[in-house]
Order: sequence, then C-alpha cells, then structure tokens
Amino acid sequence: MKTASSFTKKANDVIDPHTNKTMVNVMWPPIKQAKKILLPIRLPEGTLDSMQFWVYDESTALTVINLKKSQYRIVDPKDLLKFGERDIRTLPHFQIILENELFEVVGKAFTRMVATIIERKLWVGAFDQSNVHLVDKL
Repeated sequence: MKTASSFTKKANDVIDPHTNKTMVNVMWPPIKQAKKILLPIRLPEGTLDSMQFWVYDESTALTVINLKKSQYRIVDPKDLLKFGERDIRTLPHFQIILENELFEVVGKAFTRMVATIIERKLWVGAFDQSNVHLVDKL
C-alpha cells in the first residue's frame, strides 16, 4: 500500500522559543479515497408515539427514552439518526430530564442533535443513497 508523501512549509512569523529558529510545519496532501459512512438501522415509523419521557441516566451514561411498554437506551446523540421524521419531531415536545445539573452539557448534546436533524432534514428516509455524503457534515 502506497503512503502519502509529506512536504514541509515554513511558518514565517512563528519562531520556536527554545531554538530561536523559524518553525516548520510538516503537511500531508488530502486523501483521494471517499469516506464511507454507515447508515443507521432504521426504526419503524411511529416508534415514539407512546413516548412518556426521556431522561439521562448518569449511572449508566445512557439516555433512556421511556415508552408505555418499552424503552430505548441511547449511547450517542448520533444514534438519534435511526428515527424517522415523525419520531424526531416528537422528541422536542418532551424536555430531557436530568437528575444532576452537572450533566446538563450531555443533555444539551442530545437536544442539539434533535434540532440539527430537524433543521437539516437528516432523519431516516429523508434522502436517498445518492445524498449519503450529507451526513458527514455533522
């Protein structure tokens, strides 16, 4: 397998304080291979119709979406990409419950992801295989 060759570029205005010489940046050209993105497994439309609440469980570091008869445990905010449009639009109607204010940042990451999915229309089924590269811009 051939590796990319590097090249150097002098940073004219940046001087190393230890050696008092001009710094040199080592750079590599961008790769020519397309990035492969795995599409999430699709959950059935209307999965969250019986949603009661969602809560961040700090003991397991998971977000739990509680339904009447079952629950979904979500590890990463990007796992929300598994839901369809109707389900994604259901999530903002419920505020995520945090038992400890220290975990507010984690809760905001999930609500921010919901807003991003709605704004960019990234829910499952919103685009076909030709537009898969749009997911990479998250």
